[in-house]
Amino acid sequence: MTQIDKILDRLQGQMPVLENPDEMVENIMASLPDRADDLSHEAPRQNAFLVALQIVTSAAAILLIGLFIYVNQPVKTEAQNAHAYTTDFPHSSTLEHMYTRYLQASQPKPISYTRLKQMLYAEN
Repeated sequence: MTQIDKILDRLQGQMPVLENPDEMVENIMASLPDRADDLSHEAPRQNAFLVALQIVTSAAAILLIGLFIYVNQPVKTEAQNAHAYTTDFPHSSTLEHMYTRYLQASQPKPISYTRLKQMLYAEN
């Protein structure tokens, strides 16, 4: 056991008794600084240029963050005829009817013989 541990053990066993508590309170109060002294030690006022610079840089940072969010938004693209088979259903339509219309709309359109012939000769 070190000497510090012995001293701490001995102090834990003793209960301190103040002989003159009023004098102790007066000494503590006398050592506190007066309020008038606190007012004289105010923090120096910030330079007006620095305050304006802080405001401008804060506004610029906010605008840059907003621009970054706006530019990085995902692009919304709509498929052609996306609503052709979804919006013209009466309220009494069944799910089977809606699915059938969806399948019909997604099927490729038949090509006529003359159109097929034109496409074939256009490639050559």
